[in-house]
Amino acid sequence: MGWIGQQLGGGGRSARDPWWDPDGRSRRRNRSRRLVLVALVALALASLTLGLQARIARAATTVNLDQWASLDDAWQNGNLNGNNARYPEGGIVPFRVAFEGLAAGSHVVHINYDFTAGGHKAYDFLATWNVTNANGEICSASGGGISSMCPSLPSPSTYAFPADPYVADGLSVTTAQVYSGAPRRLTLWGGTITSISGPVHAGSPDGNSTADFTVRFTSTASAVLMAWGGHLAQSAFWNLAGGGSRDGAGEVSGAPWHMRTLQLDGSGNKNQDRSIQPSAIVGELPPFALAPPTPAPAAPGPGSTPPPAVAAPTSPGGSRVTPPPTTTRPVERASSDESDVAVVAAFLAAGGLMFAWILGHRRRALRRRDP
Repeated sequence: MGWIGQQLGGGGRSARDPWWDPDGRSRRRNRSRRLVLVALVALALASLTLGLQARIARAATTVNLDQWASLDDAWQNGNLNGNNARYPEGGIVPFRVAFEGLAAGSHVVHINYDFTAGGHKAYDFLATWNVTNANGEICSASGGGISSMCPSLPSPSTYAFPADPYVADGLSVTTAQVYSGAPRRLTLWGGTITSISGPVHAGSPDGNSTADFTVRFTSTASAVLMAWGGHLAQSAFWNLAGGGSRDGAGEVSGAPWHMRTLQLDGSGNKNQDRSIQPSAIVGELPPFALAPPTPAPAAPGPGSTPPPAVAAPTSPGGSRVTPPPTTTRPVERASSDESDVAVVAAFLAAGGLMFAWILGHRRRALRRRDP
């Protein structure tokens, strides 16, 4: 601070640096130039400090994704296979992700899943987390995604996943959602879900392809717990409903398919990935098996005419709609070092301007001393 004070105040003769001020005119130097120099130094120091703070904050944040192993009746921090899980086509695999060390405020994260694996439908849409399994087990001590808020979670925030009009093999995901009847909501504890956009599809459904939701939320404190389910595609819909051959999750062979959380606040180093092996898929649920029960109609009053019965669709294609195919585009994946690059660039720019100003002043001073 002594040097900065000398620059602002002009300094005395003894404070002059022969290299910095060879003509001995520091007292008469324009005060605004000294202010510019000090401002550049302050900017460089502030940029460096903010960069270090951002790195420390990211290092302190943890993300842990679990999925439900139905045979173990427990959360699994690894992958599912025929030894620890059994799910039918049309079943829903529960997922939970624990975020710890967040700053209170707004955040964004991507939920990304394999729509097809090896040309077969895998997870065709996302659903409510506890429709078929894990009900009441969100705070189970198994796995790794155990929230620090457990066991006394605050009231949850829920938000509906948008319908997906994407069309593959002449059938739409929207109709697959109707065929299943499963509720489709994301649940969050420790904050509020503000929006869900997507899904954005990337890749060819004839090979390996993904779908991606962007979730924006606000956290009230440092911990957030989020839960959803992955719906296992049903062959009775894909593609038997369109006159094709079986193409659901049970038809995937060899390599597993995946559920991911990506790009928490743009930071790629917090990504999580969990997979399920084809050996975990056994059997298939019937159509509309997961639809909420229909409330019983009220008994008609004296002299009233009962309302006519409404026939529910009885075939996979009974309520099928096929909107035009949507254009796919790759998921935008922000670099995990974007903020660091910006900080370094600001620091270098400030340092470069400061050094250029010093050299310019020295040249002018030398010209004045040696006419």
